[in-house]
Amino acid sequence: MTENLKEQVSDLDFGVEKSMRYHSRMAGRYEVIHKISMFLTIAAGSAAFAEFLSENSMWFGAAAAVFAAYNLVYSPGLNASSHRRLHDKFSDLAIEIRTSQESQENFNRWIACRLRIEQGEPAIFWALEADCDNEVRRAWKRDSKLAVIGWWFRATMYIFRHTKKVFPPEVNPYYGGDYQKT
Repeated sequence: MTENLKEQVSDLDFGVEKSMRYHSRMAGRYEVIHKISMFLTIAAGSAAFAEFLSENSMWFGAAAAVFAAYNLVYSPGLNASSHRRLHDKFSDLAIEIRTSQESQENFNRWIACRLRIEQGEPAIFWALEADCDNEVRRAWKRDSKLAVIGWWFRATMYIFRHTKKVFPPEVNPYYGGDYQKT
């Protein structure tokens, strides 16, 4: 096995690890939103039912309808499940990479598998992706160059998608192969 192939496999493994962390964090985000939304729906609906004869019931009922509509339209529960499935697929790929013989044939198969998984990915939240990249870089001792994520991007990384160009490609590439080595 050539040194170049070894580096390519390492970079692929790095990218898969980053994807696992990204989808785990996104699933957690949607799970929390779903639980809060459902709690507010149930609380408002219960209050409306308990006070159905008073004038306040209209407001509780309206609040329950708004929370239920939000849950229906934005589907945080379904989004959480989607990200959990993607995490599991990337995890299966990581297991395959880490337990199989490194060869050009296996590498080509792993790249094809990664591309098939990525077909099902929703649009990326780039600040979160950069944060996950930094996290893996630190864990893998590749932290000579980390993406700088300003306070605004960190505060809104789960809300806005931002753009990738905010985080320079030489510091934070999405695909393996161009990572800065320490």
